[in-house]
Amino acid sequence: MINDIFRVFREQTAEILFEIITECIDDYLYIFDLQNNTFEISQSAVNRFNMSKNVLTDAANEVMKVVYEEDREMLAKHLADICEGRENVHNLHYRWLDKEGMPVWINCRGIVIIDQQGKAEYLVGCLNETGNKRRADNVTGLLGGPEFLAYLRAQKEPISKGFFMHVGIDDFGAINSSRGADYGNYILKSVAGCMKECLSDKQRIYHLVADQYVIVDLDASSTEDAVALKEKITDKLHNFIVDEKYEAIFSISIGVIDAATFCEGTEECRKKFEFALKQAKSMGKNGFYVFDQNDYEDFLQKGRIVAALRNAIVNNYEGFEVNYQPIVDCQTEQIIGAEALMRFSMITEEGREFVSPMEFIPLLEETGLIIPAGRYILNKAAAMCCEMQKYIPDFRMNVNVSYVQILQGNVERDILDAIQKYSLQPECLCVEMTESGFMDMTPSFCKFRKTLDKNGIPFVIDDFGTGYSNLHCIRDMNPSYVKMDRDFTAKAMNSDRDYELYKNIIPMVHSINVRICAEGIEEKEWLLKMKEMKVDYLQGYYFGRPCGKKQFLQQYASGINVK
Repeated sequence: MINDIFRVFREQTAEILFEIITECIDDYLYIFDLQNNTFEISQSAVNRFNMSKNVLTDAANEVMKVVYEEDREMLAKHLADICEGRENVHNLHYRWLDKEGMPVWINCRGIVIIDQQGKAEYLVGCLNETGNKRRADNVTGLLGGPEFLAYLRAQKEPISKGFFMHVGIDDFGAINSSRGADYGNYILKSVAGCMKECLSDKQRIYHLVADQYVIVDLDASSTEDAVALKEKITDKLHNFIVDEKYEAIFSISIGVIDAATFCEGTEECRKKFEFALKQAKSMGKNGFYVFDQNDYEDFLQKGRIVAALRNAIVNNYEGFEVNYQPIVDCQTEQIIGAEALMRFSMITEEGREFVSPMEFIPLLEETGLIIPAGRYILNKAAAMCCEMQKYIPDFRMNVNVSYVQILQGNVERDILDAIQKYSLQPECLCVEMTESGFMDMTPSFCKFRKTLDKNGIPFVIDDFGTGYSNLHCIRDMNPSYVKMDRDFTAKAMNSDRDYELYKNIIPMVHSINVRICAEGIEEKEWLLKMKEMKVDYLQGYYFGRPCGKKQFLQQYASGINVK
């Protein structure tokens, strides 16, 4: 056999032999002709690194262009030592640049070949990525992500059916932290074993990272097959937990995508693959989600909005606006103040697009961008309040505050700074919060409320009549007034039963010395009913829709009756 191998090798040219070897290994084979300054490396390196060809004729300069700038001096010194006979082995860890110009850690090893005159003639060796993911996992006994991709790329025909099942163990971190890494590894291995027992001979399983796996079925004709497999796995894991006497109680979440998605490209497939599991986990433990393109488009749209929000904040809040909606005294119908409402628009391919507050405000809160954006709106609102007081001396401005601003920022300081900057009386800047935003009396929220009370800044509960709102909440929060939710108001105006409920709430709220503002007033008849019920303040389209600063000043700066 050995003789046959040497015979085969002798029959090949050096060039063909080089190609044969490079195709058989994952590392990048190279030959550096030190005396003629030429360098040749496996063609696969051209696809991975920032180089246009695999043969370099001006090696000393061309190779350095691929090396990360901080490591060039070290490599140049080492090569000089080789050429001058001070080194005869090459073994360095340093960084090459990939196609995107990002540094990749590599280990470059090689042997120096000396010519008859004793000078270094060639440096021959291989280069491998030290940060590469492992091809297999010894804990679970499964092949890893690279082998998953290799299996897909090895298919003779384009993938046209089947599914990928992205599996994640819910709250695996809690198992590791409570029971230790060894037990965590036992769970990883056991979960892998349970799932393997559920697979057919046409299905494969791979371990990706940490607590995540992928099951591949390139033969299934519908998602029903994925649902059936999910049920089998769930039952198997339940039996395992019972056999373990409930020592570890856990579940798995599963996201499923069409295997044909792989034909859209590795990166696009990866994005949809990750999205599917994320959606499954968002459903709570034991989630199961089959990829839906509409959901994915919504997800991408959220990403575009977040990017636009970040860009707007960086660029002097371009795209943010403040609209103002009047608040009037119920009995006199005179304007007494306004609510400042955040608005946002972003540039798209079709032009500037208005984004609903229902879309962008939750994203501001999720990302923490509500802190700078809220500060910007607060100052704009305070400035507008100062201007309106030239015409209506006791004019008040209501500003919405998010619980995120209280937890992560220092919004009470921002409020006090705005009051001082625009020389406002504290009672003229009212802070609004929805009741669902402060369900827990956390130290941060208590500190916030204490600051408001200490400085005489009114606190308003918004959207009363929805969600968790109740009289117990009003007693604990001790607000200046509550705002009845617009939908609650509309129901009361169109239903005798809701009207009676609405009417009976008002004296109860008044009995604890809290005033009421009814939102959503759209018709004169509604106004008259509110007067009968002795509501304190009103807000709604009947008195004016939210509008920009210029329009608001034109309409309401005189302080006359708004209707």
